[in-house]
Amino acid sequence: MRTLSGTLTAAQRAASTEPYVTVIAENAHAGIRRLDYTVLDQTGSPIASHDAAVPGDGSLMRVRSDGAGNVWTQRVANPGAGGWGNPWLLLGGGKGNVVACAAKGARVIAVYVDAAATGIKMRESTDNGQTWAAEVAVVTAAAAVVDLAVAYKNSTGDHTIAWVTAATLNAITRTGGAYGAASASGVAVSSFNGVAMTYLFDWSILVTGVEQTTLRRTLWAITYGDGFDKPVGVWDVLLVQQQAESDSLVAYSAPSVAYFDTYRITYVEADTFTGGATRTYRTSLNPLNGWMLGANYVRAPVPVNYAGAQGLALAGDAANGYAYECAPDYVARAPKSVVQLDLSANVVAIDIEEQRAATRGYIELDNTAGTYAGPPAPLQLGNLIAVRWGYRTSAGNEASRMADLWIAATEHRRQGGVSTLRLYVEGAWEQLRRSRQRTQIVHTGADTYAAILTRIFSRAGLSLSTSGSSARARTVAPQFTVHPATSGYEAARQALAFLADRVRLASDAAADLIEPLAAAASTYTYGATHPVTSVQLHGESPPLGEAHAFGAGAFGEAIDYVTAQAMTGSREQQRDLTSTTGAAAAATAAATLRRRALEAPAGRIVCPPNVGQELEDAVDFTDLLINAAAVKRRVRALRWRYDRHGSVYEQTLELGAS
Repeated sequence: MRTLSGTLTAAQRAASTEPYVTVIAENAHAGIRRLDYTVLDQTGSPIASHDAAVPGDGSLMRVRSDGAGNVWTQRVANPGAGGWGNPWLLLGGGKGNVVACAAKGARVIAVYVDAAATGIKMRESTDNGQTWAAEVAVVTAAAAVVDLAVAYKNSTGDHTIAWVTAATLNAITRTGGAYGAASASGVAVSSFNGVAMTYLFDWSILVTGVEQTTLRRTLWAITYGDGFDKPVGVWDVLLVQQQAESDSLVAYSAPSVAYFDTYRITYVEADTFTGGATRTYRTSLNPLNGWMLGANYVRAPVPVNYAGAQGLALAGDAANGYAYECAPDYVARAPKSVVQLDLSANVVAIDIEEQRAATRGYIELDNTAGTYAGPPAPLQLGNLIAVRWGYRTSAGNEASRMADLWIAATEHRRQGGVSTLRLYVEGAWEQLRRSRQRTQIVHTGADTYAAILTRIFSRAGLSLSTSGSSARARTVAPQFTVHPATSGYEAARQALAFLADRVRLASDAAADLIEPLAAAASTYTYGATHPVTSVQLHGESPPLGEAHAFGAGAFGEAIDYVTAQAMTGSREQQRDLTSTTGAAAAATAAATLRRRALEAPAGRIVCPPNVGQELEDAVDFTDLLINAAAVKRRVRALRWRYDRHGSVYEQTLELGAS
């Protein structure tokens, strides 16, 4: 149950209290800010290796190769006011065709290779790219450099340059004005073709290429340590973020990564089969998933209407709050700011139902004055709706925020002189249903159920905490395959079928994997202290009296003898190859028996809202006419209703076995 203040708890228990409900729309989706890009420039230039950066004065710096050995740079002092006709200035001739750049404060660095593609060079500016110091030879690579990346750590000039040859990933760091020794990652792949990097506590790196054994085209993330998550100079392992089958004729290349409010990523997917396309894709990481890109899985990508073979370079303007996507022939910009619209004053009615695998409902808004004609931009499909339920208390207006909702549809309604806008909303389970896997994902037995579920949720842009999960979820590591076109919802339900654990949704695109123990204490009491409008306590046997698990040469069983003696429950048999001992098979059977017991309905309570109530909470009800002692149940569904004109403010708790 969400934590409530003493005054809010007292108010909801009072016989007569005035409701307080707020509804806020925000330009956010699945935990991150929605970036709505506007195209600023489409002046044509040769499509070759390129990069972009924004120094501290807000100017936009672009660096590109023309594919003929020349490195060019362009500075636009005020991108919003134009200046795209500014000439590209020659930074170096007789060079190779691989470039990268970065900025921090007044510093801008351009990195490129020599004509042999083995000598890595750099030039730096300390006046926001207006002038450049002489070329510096950084290091000589052991083989031809295929791609480059560079990122600053601070405004005093410390930075790291990363590069890939066809078969190696390497980095070199400048600290205090001097470069150290080059560091080889030692990771083994069939080939590399792209690299990108940003800095946040450690060096977060993306690489594209082909996996060594499977020959699958892959986008990986890897961390190069700077003393936060990894020691200085220590490489982590490659972690797959996107992957295609070896025979799919799909290749990934031209990655770019930047940290704005979270990690933002672009990369190119090139389909070489007949009718295929070359297209840039965007993806990101839910901020709650962690600080280190290499340790997490990004969400499923979405296509961008840009087909350049070298993709879009990302750059962030910290001074003015903009995000950029750039190419030699394209510049687009989006504000990074939070845009909110308070709908509370015009809310006519709310009806939302939270179930164990679905959250749906609607919010009705008064549109008599035409306030929501259009509707306004924050009411864009997919945007976040934050609903808080509360009361006017002795300490003022207080409320508690329910799990996230997103706009699934809008519907303008008009009859006579009455005009309303209805927002149909949905929750995180629906986000999982919309998230379909583009290629097969195989967990070979190294990942636990908790890790598998975390990654399923991550691909839908959701953060799943497993701190309250069962020991079984955190220790059993099955062989588990997510097939192409399988939704995140289907994959999650398949994994949960082997656990007694439940998923409880929360705000900020978060969720918790919890173990609903039968011995759990009640979190709230209805009846004696919290008024109840109506109650139905339902007695029904669990659907299962006996569970069998057949493992790899092992057998286990779990029996509910009360249900079995009443002859009201059936037997369920389950195949589970992760069970290699009798004890493991018995644990599988026990999890099945418990999971199915939680599905039995046990009645409902209708009452003024307990605004901290959540699914899966254990609660109790007291009524001497029903039972002499308190009756404990678990909340299996919640319906929230508010109607300003009908004076309705109530909550229905669907109850299940505790």
